[in-house]
Amino acid sequence: MQNITQWPWRKFTLAWFTTFTLASICHSQFNIWQLQQVNIVMPWSERLSMTGQDWLGLLPTYGLILLVGLLLAWWFNFCIIHWLNTPTTTQRWFYIFSGGAAILTIHTAMYPILNVTLIAGAREWGLYLQVICGMIGGAIYYSDNAIAKKEM
Repeated sequence: MQNITQWPWRKFTLAWFTTFTLASICHSQFNIWQLQQVNIVMPWSERLSMTGQDWLGLLPTYGLILLVGLLLAWWFNFCIIHWLNTPTTTQRWFYIFSGGAAILTIHTAMYPILNVTLIAGAREWGLYLQVICGMIGGAIYYSDNAIAKKEM
């Protein structure tokens, strides 16, 4: 059994970066889609520019919030898996669902605290896109772990 203090930081960083990037892209495209619903035309060059600016603008705030949320979720998940001695086949689903649950918890907690949905792309069904981004991050974190274990 692996020592709990030897947590895979490189794998976490890759999974967090992917989760944040996908969540930021979904946020931007959801907002652009909402603008198109009121007949605002958005050329592709502006879509790409807005997406890049959103990514840079969200990194110090939303990126940090996701970093802390996913860190807590996956560290807690790591502890539970080792404590329960969970089979490898089940571990994948633990990471996938805990990634989605972390995103859902973040957005659910931010609204009552601040009384506003700070991430406009997480309104209505956009929240489901954000949760899916967290689940994809969990899958990447697990798959990167599985590859590393095979290399050992």
